[in-house]
Amino acid sequence: MSLRHSATPRFYHVAMLKELHKAAESGRLYTYHFTILRGILEKTATFHGFNNFGDILRRDPNDEDGTLHTRYVNLLSHGNYSLFEPVEMLEENKQIFRKILKDFMNSYRFNPELFPEVAAIEANI
Repeated sequence: MSLRHSATPRFYHVAMLKELHKAAESGRLYTYHFTILRGILEKTATFHGFNNFGDILRRDPNDEDGTLHTRYVNLLSHGNYSLFEPVEMLEENKQIFRKILKDFMNSYRFNPELFPEVAAIEANI
């Protein structure tokens, strides 16, 4: 797909990933973003043959069991959050969301034309 023809990716999960990326960059993160992220993680895990989305999350060296980010996604994606009454995340949750999203984007390659900021960061590493 050429981006010249459409600014929106054809697949829902890629379009939603692009929206999450923009929200994380802007700092306007709401609790329902964890629900969207969970859906993307579940689709990716299924595509790669895993039974649980937690199996594809990058393990933090300080989290020996590798369960911390899975617990965050589980907890914050099952809250009583409404898309129609959005609640902004606490700063700590924003940082965790950004880390999970960044690690996911670094682990699974997407078209750099869709995520130019990520491509630029990776080029400088």
